[in-house]
Amino acid sequence: MEKKMTTKITPFWGKDKPRLRKPCFADNMWYSSKKSQLQHDIQTYLDQATSKPNTEGLIGLVSPHAGHLFSGHVAANAYSGLAPGDFETVILIGVDHHGAGMGQICTLQVDAWHTPLGDIPVDWEMLQAIRQEVKIDLLENDNEHCLEIQLPFLQMTLQQFKLVPLMMSISSLYTCQHLGEVLAKVIPAKTLLIASSDLSHFFNDTTARRLDEATLQFVLNLDEVGFIQHDQTALSSVCGVGAVTTVIYTSKLLGANQTKLLKYATSADVQPH
Repeated sequence: MEKKMTTKITPFWGKDKPRLRKPCFADNMWYSSKKSQLQHDIQTYLDQATSKPNTEGLIGLVSPHAGHLFSGHVAANAYSGLAPGDFETVILIGVDHHGAGMGQICTLQVDAWHTPLGDIPVDWEMLQAIRQEVKIDLLENDNEHCLEIQLPFLQMTLQQFKLVPLMMSISSLYTCQHLGEVLAKVIPAKTLLIASSDLSHFFNDTTARRLDEATLQFVLNLDEVGFIQHDQTALSSVCGVGAVTTVIYTSKLLGANQTKLLKYATSADVQPH
């Protein structure tokens, strides 16, 4: 028997003044602050995508979170197959780079996330259902880019959707699997899981590609245990290891049995070292 939610969700700052999470990285470096330019940039990336995932049966994606100059041409291959109405809710999981949360998982206490393309409402009904079984710290503010950098792609493809934004600061296998079990239990149909994660950091291009090739095999094999153990022992520096581990595990619980590598690149493909 499913547990019914009775909590009434209302905006934190009243019906007439919802609280927005304003963009921190629409600075013309990470991505454009001007709506028309941002639309043009995202559409160009989408038009140039060489792989388009089939959304039928799609459960989860992994997308990079560097500035759009470096990550946009890769991320577009994940998002290019999405269209309005494909998904009504997006669970977007990233890393808490700066330790803003006091615990293992956190989210912002806002009603909507704003970008130059508009507002995205937060699905607090689903967040409250998750918080019944998982400790999630509520933050007043943040300075985190890993979730924000994905949003313009989602706005340009899905257009209308609700957002469940989560950031993880501790990436133990138990934490990832516990969160995954709760997510698999509470999320409805037409929900998309996204892990925001870059791969190796701070290595030369040859070393990065070697480490990333090994790392990606665990993702492609849907092996969340091997993936997190590999990251801990191989010093591959995946910065969204918790997000990816959670999305792999949750996707398997929801029936995922195959994966596809849509595009891989390093920063050297854009700006040779």
